[in-house]
Amino acid sequence: MNQRKVDFHIKPLSQEEIFCFLKKNENDHFKKLSELVDLKTYAKKLSENALHFTLYEKDELVGFCASYFNDDISKVGYISIISIVGGSRGLGLGGKLINHIIGYARQNFYKEIRIKPDCNNRVLIGFFIKQGFFMSEKIADRCLIKYIIKENV
Repeated sequence: MNQRKVDFHIKPLSQEEIFCFLKKNENDHFKKLSELVDLKTYAKKLSENALHFTLYEKDELVGFCASYFNDDISKVGYISIISIVGGSRGLGLGGKLINHIIGYARQNFYKEIRIKPDCNNRVLIGFFIKQGFFMSEKIADRCLIKYIIKENV
């Protein structure tokens, strides 16, 4: 595997930064993002409400995950979107990003992390299963995938 120097940050991104990243990489998703959501509205929602896990190579954003860790009662976190820039895929960066998210969840005493991808998105589902997630149930065209946080080890 090619070793590239990337830096992980939990760093708030502006609506414009998120919009530009999503727009630049929208064709790298299972379905073109702009056909599923209004990118400006989605970027605004993520900017204002989500926690941003980022990977930078030099000064370039190469990985982004918007997650919600705001349920202090059930302690369940949700991944809204994860994206690795096309030229940086296949290098283990997505796994590194997920490991940081799991670490964050564990440190903040969350019990599980969930994501609901399109059930036809076999690549994304396979990626999450490789990271230790499991298929929980199918809800319409979505698959509920979970990661159970083990006690602090």
